[in-house]
Formats: sequence, C-alpha cells, structure tokens
Amino acid sequence: MSHLSLYFLLKTGLYYTHSLGFHWVWNLLLAVAAFWPLPPGRWQRVRTWLVWPLAIALLYHDSFLPTPQRVWSQLGTVGGFSASYLLELVQRVVSPQALVAFGLALLAYAVLARWLRFATLAVLAILSVPLLAALGPATPAAEAALAQAADPEGATKAAPYDTQLQAFYAAEHLRKLVFPAQVAAPAFDVIVLHVCSLSWDDLDLANARNAPLLQRFDVLFSHFNSAASYSGPATFRIFRGNCGQSAHARLYQGTDASCYTFPSLEKAGLRTSGLLNHNGIFDGFAKIVEHEAGLGGRMESNRNGTVQMQSFDGTPVYDDYGLLSQWWTQRLQKGSAPVALYYNTISLHDGNRLPGSTARSSLDTYKPRLLKLLADFDRFVTQLEASGRPVVLLLVPEHGASLRGDAVQIPGMREIPDPKITLVPAAIKLIGMQAPASRVGPVLVQQDISYFGLNALLADLMRDNPFVPGGIPLAQRLDTLETTPFVAENDDVVMLRNPAGGYVLKSNDGTWVPFSKP
Repeated sequence: MSHLSLYFLLKTGLYYTHSLGFHWVWNLLLAVAAFWPLPPGRWQRVRTWLVWPLAIALLYHDSFLPTPQRVWSQLGTVGGFSASYLLELVQRVVSPQALVAFGLALLAYAVLARWLRFATLAVLAILSVPLLAALGPATPAAEAALAQAADPEGATKAAPYDTQLQAFYAAEHLRKLVFPAQVAAPAFDVIVLHVCSLSWDDLDLANARNAPLLQRFDVLFSHFNSAASYSGPATFRIFRGNCGQSAHARLYQGTDASCYTFPSLEKAGLRTSGLLNHNGIFDGFAKIVEHEAGLGGRMESNRNGTVQMQSFDGTPVYDDYGLLSQWWTQRLQKGSAPVALYYNTISLHDGNRLPGSTARSSLDTYKPRLLKLLADFDRFVTQLEASGRPVVLLLVPEHGASLRGDAVQIPGMREIPDPKITLVPAAIKLIGMQAPASRVGPVLVQQDISYFGLNALLADLMRDNPFVPGGIPLAQRLDTLETTPFVAENDDVVMLRNPAGGYVLKSNDGTWVPFSKP
C-alpha cells in the first residue's frame, strides 16, 4: 500500500494549487484503512483489492468533474463528437506536462521512500487541510474545507441561500410581459443574432472587447446573464423571454403560451422565420427552435451557403455573412411587410475545424474565428444601414466558450455556469435612425439584466416607435430597465450572487459552498 502515500500527497498538493477539491474526512478515513498495520496474508491482499477502487472513486468525488449521473446522461451527446474533437478533449484533461510532472514525482518517491516514512507525511498532509483552513483567512477554499469537515455527507444546506433562491423563483414567476397587439403593422424589422460560445471573458482573452462591431451598437449590456452554459437551455430561455426566469428543470415542462417571444412578435404583425448556419441536428437543436419559437415550416434554407469550416461533429458550418446577406436581399424583394428573424451561429463552438489550419486545438483558432464572425456581422450591419429600412438588431450570445478554463473546469468545459461563462455581450442597435451627434460610442449598461429585461425593452420600442420624429430616445428608455438578479443553472448546479457580491455554488447534493475562480 506504499504507493497510496504518493496518492494522498499528490491530492493534497493539487488541493493547495486549487486544482482539486478535498473532502479531508473521507481521505483521512481511507488513509487510516490503508496504513493500519495488518499481519501479512489474506487480509492484506483483500485490503489492497478494496482500497484502490475506493481511492479512485474518492479521487473522482474530490475532483471538479461532472457527477457520474451527468456523465451517463450525456454519453449519447458525446457520441456525436468527431474523433478529432474527442482526442482534443482527452489532451486537455491529461496534458503532456501533467504526465511528465507525475513521472518525476513517481521517480522522486521511489528514490526517497528508502529514507522517509511517506505514510506519516501523507497523514500530516491530510490533517494540514482542516488545520490551515481553521487558522488561515476566510478564503472560499478554507470555508469549503471547513464545511466539508463539519458535514462530509453534505447535510449542511445553507438555508439562507435556499431561501434567497426560492424567493428569486417566486418573484420571477410573477413577471410577465404583454407585447402590443397588432393595430398597425410595426414600422421596423427585428433581427436576433443568437451566438454560441461568446462571453465577455472570451472577448477579453482574445483582446477583442473593443471590437469595431460592438462600438457600432447603441447599447451594450456588460452584465447580461444568459443564465445557462449550454445551447439547449439558452435557447429555451431566449424564446421564453416574455416571462421571468424559471428553474432549469421547469424549462422542459412547458410554460404559459404568453411567455413565448416569437409568437408574440407574430401576433404584433411581424412575419417570423429562423435561419441557422449549421444543420441543427446535434442535440435536436433545430427541433427546439421550431417548437419554442413556433417556427415549424418557417426555417430558411441554408443549403446554398458557403461552407467555412467543419463543426465539432463533422458537419458543415456555413459562412455567416453569406447567409445573412442572402436572406436580407431576399427579404427586401418580398415587400415591405415587417419581419422578425432568429439567426443562430455556431462558428465559435469548441471543436470546430478550419480548412487548411495546422492548429492542433480549436482553442488556438478561436480568435481568428471570432474576428471573422465580428467582421461578418459588421458587414451585415453596413448592408442593413445601406437599405434605409428601420431594423431593431439584437445581439444575444447563448453562453461563453470557457476559453480560459480554471482550476475547476478545463478550457471548453461548461458544467459550472459561472459568471465568466454566462455574462455575455448582449447589445441592441436601432438601424435606420441617425445617432445623436454627441455620441462617441454605445451606452454601457452595468445593471444586472437578462432576457426579460431585453424583451421588455423590445416591447417598449414596439409600443412607442423610436423611428418617428419625437420618439422617446433609446437612452431614456433605459431609465426604466427591468433588471434580474444573477442566477445561473444547468442540470446539476445552481450559481447565485450573494448579498455581499460574491458567488455561491449549489452542487447536486444540495450543499452551498463559496465559489472562486483561481
């Protein structure tokens, strides 16, 4: 059992580098069971066969990897990834540098084990976790360690946070928008650009926060919360923006018909349609769009689009400007009746492959793909402006790409919907309306906002046409902006901002722990 000493020492080291969680009570019990002296013979062999599987299970439990239930439920989805993308993900989890470091640690252990009692050092290392947590500053890691020590089963529910979350759901359940009924056809089109894998954190990492496209918008929302870290839930949420934010589980249970955004736009007199720059088959995405937006039979064809890259599942991804430009040209030929378009792009999705690129990782191609997408949208905005037709253009990313990664999640992993993934650069632009001469850039809104607030602003524009002389300026409409406190979710995890401004995380076992992003 000597190698278990190295197991505990490495785990403790990973904990102190914020790369691993550490339920020290369970680790201590396992260490006692492993190191307790037994006479040679059958019981030692039995212990060896029992302890190692327990050690592997405890390592997984201490890690920040998804729960086994979550992994099992996603096997079908993962099976749709291309072989090259699966290999890329494996290399992110087990990097060559990590393998070299482990090999050196193993060599040092083999040499020093002749003179040092590593079992004693391992036990001391385990005990150092609660000791330093008790003596040190109240950091999130220390608080989490003490919470796990006091309640290793996860029975501590942190009732105040549960109360805060339930109060949030209760308040959001009461929120409901009513779009103006059709009296006369709206005087403008509505275009929604729904972008996969784009957050403020991703823009910062790509040094593109001040991209020319973003500077062309009238309003930028610095704290827009997409509330989701995956495309499916994000799509449910954007299409139900007439109502307040619901719990993740309720997304799959249906909702009041008045909560659906695009049917409301249709009732207000706009002809609705959808367009994707991909086939929409993966994870049933196109079917979700058709159902949630009421666009069955009204999805625009993309078959004449130019293929610009291969998706993470090996299918074509079409050129964004080409599709949008073609759609707009056809839209102008069909007359002046107002339209509402939902456009979804996966050009930034993790695992996409650029033709002719020698990059081994899709992370390396994210920035050029981002700059291409922003340039495509920039050209499209210019085309819209040149037509002279009034348009309300909404940019609403689904979620971030998690490019940076951290100690909790490898780059590209989005199981925990933390702020660097769900705070996205949503924006709005009124095209066909001359900007004030004094404006030097977009209005930056720093209040917490989500889909309900954005839809409330759109409904206000439809009630009181901003394009007519004397219309209420967009900046003035922001004075009554509908805000939404930060809560983000996925299947197993809830993230909220506490009253002190920090973030707390509720895992699938019901325990609340402070969340940090080392």
